[in-house]
Amino acid sequence: TLQSVPGQGTTFTIALPLTLAVLDGMLISVGPETMVLPLSAIVETIRPASAQIHLLGQSGRLVANRGALVPIIDLADCFGFAPIADMDRSVLIMVESDSGRRAALAATGIHDQRQVVIKSLEQNYGSVHGISAATILGDGRIALIIDPEEILRSTAVDSPSAVRTAHG
Repeated sequence: TLQSVPGQGTTFTIALPLTLAVLDGMLISVGPETMVLPLSAIVETIRPASAQIHLLGQSGRLVANRGALVPIIDLADCFGFAPIADMDRSVLIMVESDSGRRAALAATGIHDQRQVVIKSLEQNYGSVHGISAATILGDGRIALIIDPEEILRSTAVDSPSAVRTAHG
């Protein structure tokens, strides 16, 4: 609110909610959308070479990383966008769950790292698979916050740890 008294000045009052949840996140591109991945789940990011990508069955893919074969989860495919066709042109974000499971989340790009204010989706909209909340970016766009735990739980990443290679 603004209150002005001629000749005395103006008072600006900003009211903020008492509970404000902030998250350190990485802004990434998933298909045509900008989304946020919590930094607390990220182990490392890599740009894979073609030789690091291995096929598993008809649609499964693994990446060789630090002596292990880690499953790749295509985030675009998870959220209903066109799957990433050329995996070696993507960015792989290595994440680890609380239970120790690792996976490489495939994204089309990384923008930057920043703190975001969390807005609950369940209170205002309902539960969305793989999404924990949302945020409003500085330019007014809405970005969904990915729930990496749920993504790992709901995919075919069943082993508690990555597969060790014969050389590792």
